[in-house]
Amino acid sequence: MASAKSSSRGLLLRRGGSDDGAGRGDASSGAASGARSAWPHDLQSAARGVVSFACAALLAFAGPVQDLRSPLPAFAEDVLNAEERVTVSLFEQNTPGVVFITSEAFEMQGVNDQSMRMELVPQGSGSGWVFDLEGHIVTNYHVIQNSNALMVRFIDGTEVQAKVIGGDPGSDVAVLKVELPKGKPGLLRPLIKGDSSGLRVGQEVYAIGNPFGLDHTLTKGVVSGVGRTIMSFGGRPIQGAIQTDASINPGNSGGPLLNSAGKVIGMNTVIISPTGASAGVGFAIPSDTVSARVASILKFGYVKRPSLGLYLGGDGLAQRVVGRDGALIAGLQRGSAGGRSGLRVGDIITTVDSKPVKRVNDVFKALDEHEPGDVLKVQLLRATEVAGDYNEGDAESVPVTYSELEVSVRLGEVAQEPGR
Repeated sequence: MASAKSSSRGLLLRRGGSDDGAGRGDASSGAASGARSAWPHDLQSAARGVVSFACAALLAFAGPVQDLRSPLPAFAEDVLNAEERVTVSLFEQNTPGVVFITSEAFEMQGVNDQSMRMELVPQGSGSGWVFDLEGHIVTNYHVIQNSNALMVRFIDGTEVQAKVIGGDPGSDVAVLKVELPKGKPGLLRPLIKGDSSGLRVGQEVYAIGNPFGLDHTLTKGVVSGVGRTIMSFGGRPIQGAIQTDASINPGNSGGPLLNSAGKVIGMNTVIISPTGASAGVGFAIPSDTVSARVASILKFGYVKRPSLGLYLGGDGLAQRVVGRDGALIAGLQRGSAGGRSGLRVGDIITTVDSKPVKRVNDVFKALDEHEPGDVLKVQLLRATEVAGDYNEGDAESVPVTYSELEVSVRLGEVAQEPGR
């Protein structure tokens, strides 16, 4: 922009000087008509020749004068370097597969009891992406949570209502389905799913979404960390989350995180920020996790998730009780798999499938590797009273010892609410 502006100013000066000189020449000629020139005729002819030669030389040196009113178009390809061309191509190929999702909920509108009425009002917005040619759209569960109606807008402005196929609060994944108008099947441009298991810190990633309602925005960053644990809106930990410094803002939720090959390696879900806007610490659900949850939702309408049926105490509680790491069982759900297998309140789980349990999340991590009906081996510590005299009514004076034992638990199933 600066060079073009600078070039235009130079041409304008040259053209202006030329136009002004011609005007002055005409006026001088008119004023001197019929009057005798102060210069000899031969000297005037010589001067005109010198001036003409100088003007010709100047024009030859300056090159052809361009018409400022019709500047030549600047082609982006001429100024993009190789890396920029790759980024532009990645965006142009993938952005048609990213959608803008608006959720609406019923609210009472009116000024008094007689004029009160139920109306759909916007509740929030987010992003999503086309999963397949059948019209399935993948997004975050918290984008569609508590909504009564959902609208999906494609890149060309086409807006259609979406139906919820199913959702999983525990992994913050939801699947929608849209029916496109006749003549517009080409709007379904599924994104290519990538492998998130081999991600490395430092590799470049790209986020496409609709931050603050600004549709189809691209931001670029790197993988800042892998194997993070974040809490879902359902209160369950999500294992293996991807940390990135690619700018993620409100409205980016549910949008894809792409690798440099343009493949989906994650779904943007949450940020850590003191202001609510991007602070360079964002998280995405790994694509492998998303694919597994979507497959379950498409097959059953919900995520078939294994369960021990336990309520677990907070981290560090086992350490205070017995001086060892573990997860203390604070309660049992009615008819739980753990209860049927003999687990008790007060037991401390130390290993699951021979993997040590240092935090409560380690139990959930082990469960995520299994399906309902699998048999899980749980090692635990159980308190037993030591025979002897103690003060009646004083529980703290009761001598207790902990013994180790192993229990095999056939996992139950936690059913999610089917889609609407």
